[in-house]
Amino acid sequence: MYSFGRSTWLLAGLLSIALLAGVECRNYRLDRSVLPMFYNISIILATDGNKPNTTFSGDVSITLRAMQPNVQAITLHKEEIQLAQVGLYDQAGSLLYSIPNSSLTYDKTTQKLTVHLAETLTVDTNFTLHFKYTGKVNSDMKGLFSASYVDEPTGKTKWMLLTQLQRIYARLLFPCFDEPAFKAKFQLHIGRPNGVKAISNTKLIRTTELGNNWFMDHFQVTPNMSTYLFAFMVSDYQARGDINDLAVITRPQDYSNSELSYNASKRVRDAYGELFRQDYKDLGNEVLLHANSPRFPHNGMENWGLIIYSHNILVHQPEYTDGWSHKENSIRIIAHETSHMWFGNSVTFAWWNNFWLNEAFARYYEYFMAHQLYPEYKLDKQFVVRQLQLIFGTDATNNTQPMSSHELDIETPSQIASKFSSIAYAKGASIVRMWRNAMGEQNFDEAIRNYLREHHLGNTEPKHLFAHLKENWPAFHNVDLDQFFYDFTEQVGFPTIVVNRQASNAFILKQFRFVVNHNDVKNVDLRYTVPITYATNLSPDFKNLTPATYLNKWDDITQLSFAEPIDWIVLNLKQSNFYRVQYAPSLLKRIQEALSKQKHSKIAVENRAALIDDLFNFALIGLNDYVEVFQFMEYMRTETHYVAWYAAYVGLDKVAKRLTPHQLPNFAIYLSDITEAALDKLDVGWSVNDTILDVYNRNKLVSWLCKYQSANCEARVQTKFDEISEKPSRDYRETFYCAASKAGRYAVIMKYFQAEANPAERELLWRAASCTREYQWHYYNEILSRSISVSLKTVGLAQLYEQNPDLITNIFFTVTADITQLARALQSWSTTATALSDMAEYFTTSEQRELFAEFINENHMLFGSSKATLVKALSTVDNNIEWADQNLNRLNDYLVLRNRAADLKLGSALLMIATSILNFCWFFIKI
Repeated sequence: MYSFGRSTWLLAGLLSIALLAGVECRNYRLDRSVLPMFYNISIILATDGNKPNTTFSGDVSITLRAMQPNVQAITLHKEEIQLAQVGLYDQAGSLLYSIPNSSLTYDKTTQKLTVHLAETLTVDTNFTLHFKYTGKVNSDMKGLFSASYVDEPTGKTKWMLLTQLQRIYARLLFPCFDEPAFKAKFQLHIGRPNGVKAISNTKLIRTTELGNNWFMDHFQVTPNMSTYLFAFMVSDYQARGDINDLAVITRPQDYSNSELSYNASKRVRDAYGELFRQDYKDLGNEVLLHANSPRFPHNGMENWGLIIYSHNILVHQPEYTDGWSHKENSIRIIAHETSHMWFGNSVTFAWWNNFWLNEAFARYYEYFMAHQLYPEYKLDKQFVVRQLQLIFGTDATNNTQPMSSHELDIETPSQIASKFSSIAYAKGASIVRMWRNAMGEQNFDEAIRNYLREHHLGNTEPKHLFAHLKENWPAFHNVDLDQFFYDFTEQVGFPTIVVNRQASNAFILKQFRFVVNHNDVKNVDLRYTVPITYATNLSPDFKNLTPATYLNKWDDITQLSFAEPIDWIVLNLKQSNFYRVQYAPSLLKRIQEALSKQKHSKIAVENRAALIDDLFNFALIGLNDYVEVFQFMEYMRTETHYVAWYAAYVGLDKVAKRLTPHQLPNFAIYLSDITEAALDKLDVGWSVNDTILDVYNRNKLVSWLCKYQSANCEARVQTKFDEISEKPSRDYRETFYCAASKAGRYAVIMKYFQAEANPAERELLWRAASCTREYQWHYYNEILSRSISVSLKTVGLAQLYEQNPDLITNIFFTVTADITQLARALQSWSTTATALSDMAEYFTTSEQRELFAEFINENHMLFGSSKATLVKALSTVDNNIEWADQNLNRLNDYLVLRNRAADLKLGSALLMIATSILNFCWFFIKI
């Protein structure tokens, strides 16, 4: 945060510029002349029969203190709240005076309410500002909102009320100082009808009768916390565990399916207490409740003491929602949200411009605490491909932003919302991981413990974190740590390290910023301070992640020298640091040779995935050719690890989507060749001996091979499908049934669908059936005719062409033969335009482009304003075809020649075998 003097001058300058430009300038921030200490909140719910009403009654008394003399007004937030009474009380609780409406001013844009006082407040003295008001039960899952579910035993609809106050929605629930730095204590009293229960941030201490079968629940005072962490829920839900300690709270019918979530939440809470050396209860709250809702805007929300999740996160129904991937997702999200009790709740960012101080650590521990407790998921390795490599894509475009923004740039609601991006989460977690690897696990853990301990119940900025990292950083690190921290938190983007051989025992390193489009990105010349780690054929140690040196920001090059000649070198061990690596062609060839040897020459799978991902992305921006990528990936004939294949499928997807139907057969041959070892290991069946990554790997493998019509894969699927009587494992079920549907078992899958009662399983089976090559039958008899949701119909249509890319032209003809039929099925021309736009994304030929253009020309009047969606899609088709012409023609030529050569080689081998047999037979005839 800027010092007061500097920020004042800067703000004055900005105001002057705005006034000169004739722009209305508003101040969204609260001043700190008055600070809240305590909120005493009473909320009385209202019902209309069994259904919640659209309003509620509220009463809040805010104990506050004047921090400077001559305070004549108090400014705080409110939104969509109707005030009935306002009064000011002294610290003894006596009314000083009521405040009339004429003394209240409200700015609807900034949502700031100013209470003008009759007298100035005495400095350093407590006062109480009291509001009596009416609020709204919202429909958009902000503030207080309702949700419902169907009770399975009775078929009745049950209603519940709950809150979501992050980002700035506490002001919808009660007048408050709705900024994260205005921490205070809260006490809730909630009036509710009989038959439901209330839960909140803290322990329920007593319940009193209101009369007419209504009750008031009174909760303990919270720790000092930000307004967005306040929460409550009113429902008939049932708890597994102790609501005065730790519990998972779900619908009664889901009680038996919440055991995994309960066990995970307990293990995670205790493990964090041990790691941070601060038990959860020592933070100041006795309870930690995990509750779900059938309607919620996020996977989870870290309200202190009452974490609320979307429905499926806490519930695992046997045979339906208990697959490995679902369990993994639950474990990770529970680990993520629980970590916020320390990162975000106890220690909170001072302002939204540094939102990553919450989410970077939560996403990091989501993977690495879950890995510590559930190592079978290999989440330390999965992090590389699912977080780090994923965020590279965003951070290389014009849509990126720095982790830390200037405070004055983040003020309006939309500016605050912009910080809730994957940069704060995935890049932030990747940078935290880099720091941890560079300084060592023990040093990092100690720094984090000290940071959490010093700033408990306070607000921080990055400088407070950096102080503890520097204090615990190993000596003799030879790097400017302030510059290192700055480069990756206040600059956008990331570097590529270029490696060239200088001599047999020496290499030269230099850097450039990786961007997808130089013409679209500012500051393409940014440079970074980069930790350098490496392994060689003489020392293939991929476990030591301590930097051997740093490529400093202002150095043009760094040299690596060795005592002996080096055959191969791999940089950025386990992709532990936030950069790509580009090797000179001769070095890349040596690495490929090493990967083709036994056990891939001990090169870590994270680095194998990094090599693949880097090569695909270098080809994307023209630094190398796709032929080089595909040649390098020939080593994958012996690759069976999920993490390496995950990176490969991400890269291959960008290429395969742009290949024409004529080019696809050669790609399919290549794909079948390089997946040979993986298919031999995994097959198309499932086994109790599968590891979790085997399950994930088979899922992707079978999906890819059958999508591109591998005869071997389809034959195996047909055989397995005809042999089995039991359902495939939950994770694999949709993939296997999709492959079976493509392989001629569509009618059987549809019989399963007709016989299934479970709604989620019926949807799964219908999606899988939509993979069929019998596209006309499925389109006319299912997509157009069946009474199912519009969203599911659009998924089914997409499945037809995504799973059968060679048939997309025929599918387009079928769909557009009478477009009004599809519009009726999808219930709007807007949805129909979106469906066609999605299909056009898969067009790859000029002929398909002309068909689409002709369709738009002849039918645009039907679409009204949605014509713009089709026109934009046509432009995308033009761009895709142009990109493919520029980048993939040489690749296609290579695949043709490669496959011919393979045929010739096979033919020559068969000829030699046949000749040997004939010679052998001729020898015996002569005898």
